[in-house]
Amino acid sequence: MTEYKIAVVNSSSFGQVFKEHWQQLEAIGTVDRFMVDPNIAGPELAEKLHGYNVIVSSVTPFFKADFFDNKDELLLISRHGIGYNNIDLAAAKKHGTKVTIVPPLVERNSVAENALTNLMAVVRQAAPSSNRIKADRYEDRAEFMGHEFSSKTFGVIGCGNIGSRVAELFQFFGGKVMITDPEPHAAAGWFDENPKVQRVELDELLAQCDYISLNASLNDGDYHLINADALKKAKDGVYFVNHARGALIDEQAMLAAVKSGKVSGYAADTMEVEPVRADHPFLQDQHFLITPHTSAYTYECLHGMGEKCVSDVANLANGKPLVRELTQTV
Repeated sequence: MTEYKIAVVNSSSFGQVFKEHWQQLEAIGTVDRFMVDPNIAGPELAEKLHGYNVIVSSVTPFFKADFFDNKDELLLISRHGIGYNNIDLAAAKKHGTKVTIVPPLVERNSVAENALTNLMAVVRQAAPSSNRIKADRYEDRAEFMGHEFSSKTFGVIGCGNIGSRVAELFQFFGGKVMITDPEPHAAAGWFDENPKVQRVELDELLAQCDYISLNASLNDGDYHLINADALKKAKDGVYFVNHARGALIDEQAMLAAVKSGKVSGYAADTMEVEPVRADHPFLQDQHFLITPHTSAYTYECLHGMGEKCVSDVANLANGKPLVRELTQTV
C-alpha cells in the first residue's frame, strides 16, 4: 500500500482559510507546507522535497527538467490554480508524474472581477486619494481627477476563459468592446453576434481603446507582447490592466510610457518577478496600482481550488481518474 507524503509548496492560502482541506489531506497522508525561493534550482528543490510523492503547488517554484531528473518518486503535482507555465509537462510525463489544474470556471469570475476592480481603482486613483486623507490632507482632493467608463472603447487581449468574462463585464458600460487573441480560442457565441463586440488585430485594438485588459496566456510568442513599439501604437492616455502574466509587458517600457503620459495608468495583480519588493519603481508612482497576486482570493474561488486539490489527491490514492490532467496532452 502506497504511503502518501504531501508537500504544499509556496501556497500561502491552501488550508489556511478552509482548514478542512488540510484536514482532508491529513486523512490521506502526511502533509507539510514549504515556502521556497520562487527561483530555487531544480536539484535543490528536489532535495528539499525528498520523500514527498505528492505536491500541491502554487504559481512558483518552477518544476523544470532538472527537478524531475532528481525526483523520480513524485506521483502528482496538483496545481492550486489554473496556470501551469511553471511546470515542464514533457519532463513530468517522462518521469511518470501526473499534473492537474483546477477547472477554468473556478477562477473565471474571481479573476475577471478583480481585473475590473483594479482598473477602476487606478483610473479613479482610489488608493492614492485614500492615502492622502490618511495623511490628514483632505484638501488635496482636487489632485485626484479620473475618467468615466461609460461609452468608452474597451480592449481585451486574450479572450479565453477569463478574458471572455472581462469582455462581458465591459459590456455593462455601454461602449464598444474590441477583442484580439495571440492564439485565437475565444468560444463562438455572443462575441460573433453582438454588434458592440469586434474582433480586430492587435494594432487596431491598441490604437482605438481607452481601457485595455491583458488576459493572454504566456508563451514564447507573447513574452513582452506590450513593449515599447506596441505602446507607441497605443491611444494617448490609455489605461492597462494585467491580471494574466507579468511577462506579457516590458516593465521598463511601461514605466517610461506612464512617466511620459502616453499611458495614464497601469494596474496589475501579476508581475514578471514575484514576490514584488518595496523598491520596485512601479510602487513609487501613483499612476500604478500593484496588488500581490490576489485575484483568486475570494472565498468562493479559494474554496473551489482547495476542493479540487483535495479531490486530486483522493482520486490518486483511490485509483480513480484525475480531472483536468495535463500530461495526457503533451
